[in-house]
Amino acid sequence: MKNANEKVYRKSVRKIAQGRAIYSFDKIIGKSKNFVSIIEYAKKISDSTSTVLITGESGTGKEVFAQAIHNASSRRDKVFIAVNCGAIPSNLIESELLGYEEGAFTGAKKGGNAGKFEMAHGGTIFLDEIGEMSLETQVRLLRVIEEGVVSRVGGSKQIPVDVRIIAATNKDLQEEVNKGSFRKDLFYRLNVIPLGLPPLRERKEDIPILVDYYMSRISKKLNKKQFNIDNRVMNKFLEYEWPGNIRELENVIELIVNTEKIPDYILKIHKTSVVGNNKAAESSINFESMKLEDVEKNHIIKVLKSFSGNISLAAKAMGIGRNTLYRKMEKYHIDCSEMEQ
Repeated sequence: MKNANEKVYRKSVRKIAQGRAIYSFDKIIGKSKNFVSIIEYAKKISDSTSTVLITGESGTGKEVFAQAIHNASSRRDKVFIAVNCGAIPSNLIESELLGYEEGAFTGAKKGGNAGKFEMAHGGTIFLDEIGEMSLETQVRLLRVIEEGVVSRVGGSKQIPVDVRIIAATNKDLQEEVNKGSFRKDLFYRLNVIPLGLPPLRERKEDIPILVDYYMSRISKKLNKKQFNIDNRVMNKFLEYEWPGNIRELENVIELIVNTEKIPDYILKIHKTSVVGNNKAAESSINFESMKLEDVEKNHIIKVLKSFSGNISLAAKAMGIGRNTLYRKMEKYHIDCSEMEQ
């Protein structure tokens, strides 16, 4: 059973890793002053071989920027390999990144297999969710960065690789370093060129532009008429915190196009309110005074209630998969049966 699961993971990882960069800077939407300056900064750092560390909350467009940087560099005609480090089991991550030799482990492919670094030779590798990488794998990655070579799992041959690394995380890696869960030397190797992306709640003036863009694009894709977002609803969009950021906004627009209905949890939003049992406390608690995990938990509860506990619709609205939502519900001890209205 374990081998069967590993085959499924490897198949899914290959799908993730074989995509090419399709985004460029002219496809990044935003006119707010701070965001425009971030785009200009990203353009300046594009044509370099230095490692980039993109930080930002989930859904802020980290891979979009990674692809745009690649496409603005001298490596634009070379391969762009994207790997989600958080989606790969810890027992597979090294062989996926570095490759493996025949007989390296049970089920190893005859003749061995090239890793993602070899596949990305001459181009760019994007390591998403780098903060999820184990300390053991961090050591191997550090060697690749410092020496420019990889050694496949089960082998000793050193294979030179010319790869630009762009890493991304929604974690505070400096804090992870302080906790001992991320290597300080690797952090400094990755953080040569830092690029921080703001959450959507700090780009309020871009929300109407993004709504118009996604409404038009999604309506055309689904061959449905555009839903009219009036000023009242737009004001609610502007008040809403968007913890899932642009990904959540896109999914909400797709939900609206399909249902011709604005989700209740957005219509009922109050600028400083969060979900809780004490209604009086709700209006006095501000997101800024809460830990990120508390904000996420309360947001999940709010969305689940809006959809009467429907996991599929709630996950879609938040821009995450059903399994991800189940894991978060388990983490925060959220009982879906309590969400039924």
